[in-house]
Amino acid sequence: MKRATVFLILSLVVPVMAGAQDLASLEQMRQTAEQGNADAQLEMGILYEFGFHMPKNNVTALAWYQRSAAQGNALAVKRSDQLKSHMTPDEIDAADKLSKELMTKQPAQADIPPATETPPPEMPASSTPPATETPAEKPASSP
Repeated sequence: MKRATVFLILSLVVPVMAGAQDLASLEQMRQTAEQGNADAQLEMGILYEFGFHMPKNNVTALAWYQRSAAQGNALAVKRSDQLKSHMTPDEIDAADKLSKELMTKQPAQADIPPATETPPPEMPASSTPPATETPAEKPASSP
């Protein structure tokens, strides 16, 4: 009986915990896509097109596909073309507009601080490691 109770509790708790992880992953994916990552943009399009953990929305899916396709993602071009064949002209126009809005959310390259390498700290003179000594060679023995 105790095993059945533990199993029942775990079967209710584990999916809730997994759902929280999925939501965190989705948020991270969205942020990465908004920062201009073409692969993340493609993934967002797929998630919206098929309604995985978010409402199915072909307009939003097409907008993400267009962002990714604009960066040369061949699969995004293919998905975009396929999705457009099932959409009305008004839906496609709405996706074009949303795609432009998504583009303005991307941080400009000038806003990103340049990466700087800091040189390793120099050792004080008193902390310099001793020179390594090589062992003295043994004289060759004569037969």
